[in-house]
Amino acid sequence: MRDITLGLVEGFRRLAQDGKLDLVIAGDRAHDEIDIILPSKGFMHLSLPLAALRHRADRIIIPRQTVPFISAVRSIPVFMDIGFLRVPQFYSKHLIRDLTTKYAVRCREIVAISEYTANELAEAGLSTSVLPLPIQAIHPIKWTPAPDDRYLLCVAAQEPHKNLARLVEAWREAGVSGWRMVLCGRPGAASPEIRDTIKRLGLDESVQVVSGLDDYAYESLLAGCSGYVQPSFDEGLCIPALDLAAAGAPTVVSALGNLGFVYGSSRVPSTFDPYSVSSIAQSIRRLVEDQEFRHQISSWNLANVGLTDWTAVANAVLGGIE
Repeated sequence: MRDITLGLVEGFRRLAQDGKLDLVIAGDRAHDEIDIILPSKGFMHLSLPLAALRHRADRIIIPRQTVPFISAVRSIPVFMDIGFLRVPQFYSKHLIRDLTTKYAVRCREIVAISEYTANELAEAGLSTSVLPLPIQAIHPIKWTPAPDDRYLLCVAAQEPHKNLARLVEAWREAGVSGWRMVLCGRPGAASPEIRDTIKRLGLDESVQVVSGLDDYAYESLLAGCSGYVQPSFDEGLCIPALDLAAAGAPTVVSALGNLGFVYGSSRVPSTFDPYSVSSIAQSIRRLVEDQEFRHQISSWNLANVGLTDWTAVANAVLGGIE
């Protein structure tokens, strides 16, 4: 969400500099990009709509799946994903999140971070007038894999819908030698299951779990991997996978979510069934052992996944406003 917000701000700033719009960025804490700081208590439903009125705004663009309950200024929510509605068994219950999402879909103007998310909203019967934004990779990664330290990387919060315990089982079944697997992401509801699976399968030496990295360490981790895997049941975008794809790294990904949508047009067999340990393991072996496959998917990634042009994204939002 933070990366999307900063990207949108960057794009709108450029349009404002070109005289295409007047822009005021509001927030509840100090930041270089914030123009006005509003009280954190009641920010969304009181301070923000009142500030929009004072500044005679035409729209409030909110990079979250929520909007003020009452506002004289029309709001445009930015939808990230609705996996918690589509596959609720893999998500923790969150009443406020569910209610605000269902309220936000009533807006006349809605944008989504991917065509996949826009399609999901339509298929769920929530909204059929969602504008998908042309967002792909966000961070420029200089992919420089270390030949003496080959590792398969997965970046994902340790939550059930990320499917990491099954990925660990697939790693064991793949029987890869000379490589390690690194799982990078904050602890979450699935952390105990992931730890137990690693211990039960005796993979303490070949599977590493890391979190809390600073920006430099995180970028170095991405740049140094020899391949990337994403086994999620649902992703509205999946920035790490797209960042490495744009850099030319070989990837294998779940056939579900936005990555399944993106790679659905590829003739290179780079997706797997995230419910099947064997399917994931087969893809891992292909990525590790098949040099022709690595070359083909890297070439496809470079040709089809690029860095996001935030000015184009901002123009798309502006063009979608009635």
